[in-house]
Amino acid sequence: MTSLVSFLGRANYNLMNKYLFTASFRRDGSSKFAPGNKWSNFASGAIAWRASEEQFIKDLNVFSNLKFRASYGQTGNQAIGAYATRDYLTVANYPINGALASGFANLTWRGPANPDLKWETTSQYNVGVDMGFFQNRINLTIDLYYKKTSDLLQNIQIPQSTGFSNMTTNFGNVTNKGLEITGKFYAITGKNLNWDFDANISFNRNKISGLPGDQFAQGWSKADNVFLQRNGMPIGTIYGFVEDGFYDNIAEVRADPFYAKESEAVCKAMVGEVKYKDFDGVAGITNADRQVIGDTNPDFTFGMTHNFTYKNFSLSFFLQGSQGNDIFNGNLMEVKMGNTANIPVDAYNTRWTEANRASAKWPKAVNSYERTMLISNRYVEDGSYLKLKNLSIGYTWRPKFKGISSINIYGNATNLFTITGYSWFDPEVNAFGSDTSRRGVDIYSYPSSRTFSLGLKVDF
Repeated sequence: MTSLVSFLGRANYNLMNKYLFTASFRRDGSSKFAPGNKWSNFASGAIAWRASEEQFIKDLNVFSNLKFRASYGQTGNQAIGAYATRDYLTVANYPINGALASGFANLTWRGPANPDLKWETTSQYNVGVDMGFFQNRINLTIDLYYKKTSDLLQNIQIPQSTGFSNMTTNFGNVTNKGLEITGKFYAITGKNLNWDFDANISFNRNKISGLPGDQFAQGWSKADNVFLQRNGMPIGTIYGFVEDGFYDNIAEVRADPFYAKESEAVCKAMVGEVKYKDFDGVAGITNADRQVIGDTNPDFTFGMTHNFTYKNFSLSFFLQGSQGNDIFNGNLMEVKMGNTANIPVDAYNTRWTEANRASAKWPKAVNSYERTMLISNRYVEDGSYLKLKNLSIGYTWRPKFKGISSINIYGNATNLFTITGYSWFDPEVNAFGSDTSRRGVDIYSYPSSRTFSLGLKVDF
């Protein structure tokens, strides 16, 4: 059980309906934090200028609406477990005087209690402009923002010599800066035919800072140390090995310094196996050869909604897309090319063989499960997509008789199609939900459902 208490004060001032001022202050308290850190203060302010109300702007006869905005604000985050600052004990046995005695110890998987946890704070600056043209038939909004989140609340890995593997702490900072453009357009406004649409596009870049050294986001059962957190890099940086084709023959195996002195049997077994790039120049593939192999952040995201009406008919659809983001396809980690009776058809048909070694995508098939495949760019795919998220069609009938004003018959469909190069079911995935440190991961993720519905609405 947790409690949250907030006090908020706000002041607004409007001068001549042209100059607008807002200031607010809030004080939040959360029971999740230890005494001394329960309370934090957050302030914000904004100013706006309705330039379209100025006579010299009206004289231009260009803008139907013109408004400039600037703001600064702080928000807090208390997204930790209810008892993260307290010890979580479980029954444990201790050796005392040569015998086991029952007692209590911290629950290891949860990590140690951290009484120094405090509010995570986000400070954001924003400047924007709202514009309208041709009696507001064309409306544009442009926003530039800079946001810095300090004292990040996150679960980090710690040395297992502590008795734990992870710990919740305030660690590091993240900055986000970007551009958002939205528009509302009334393309056709007629007696029988109308068409309007909304469009938006967003560009965001984030960067980590304030870390004493490299660290990794929490992994999962089949993968660890996948998402690198490094100063100057974005959250969502994928770290791993880089593949360099396959060993096509024994001579190529022996050309690798690591196998130069190995037996003939060992070298023969390596033919048809994945070859990884050696970046540090030391014989053998080690953690020092890992590189940045992906970024789950998109270059930009976009969306568009169109609305049509023709007499009593209506049609609307919503398109959504993302460009330039990578996905870590953890489903492919199940494909070990072992046990030749249980291999996906696509992988089996593109496995390494003497005949197709030039075009092979997977290593040779073997009859055992002992093969170890490293986390590499094999599992990183382009997650760009364009999706028809929603389509609605309707007809409205207005009967002449009394008692019923209108009858609307409509049909709706969602997720009708997706255009993407992603190899799995759905690029719009996030196996770890709202965990931003591990976004863009596909592990047994259920694809978006395609639904169809019909409805009837009667107004009396």
